Amino acid sequence: MHTIISGLLAGLVVGVVCIVYVLMRSQKMEDDFESGRKIPYSEGRTSVGLMIMAIFGSGSMLWGFIGAGLYHVIHKETLFLLISVALAALFTVLIWRSHTTFVREKVLLTIIVFIGLGVLIPVFYDTLKFFG
Repeated sequence: MHTIISGLLAGLVVGVVCIVYVLMRSQKMEDDFESGRKIPYSEGRTSVGLMIMAIFGSGSMLWGFIGAGLYHVIHKETLFLLISVALAALFTVLIWRSHTTFVREKVLLTIIVFIGLGVLIPVFYDTLKFFG
């Protein structure tokens, strides 16, 4: 039970960080549009890419749940962190090669989700075990 709760808590923290980043980034794009600067990503002020990134970030509780299941099977912090770094690197390469819009933002969110969960799940797990 501690594993599931730690995964959900880690996912919540990572999701909040991702959503705050996407909101700040969209506000910056809105400010750039209003000041007359050209927005390099899209013609309009709203973008489907930003919305998809927000959904990906808010879905990190699901990723946390999946990560908690993986951590429960592995139960080794170093190996779990190594797997999350490897997955972050793999998805970063796939995103860079896809040539889509918002490449830098997608890479940053991927790194936040995978590395964040790789660090936070074991930390929350140990904390919950200590107190419960």
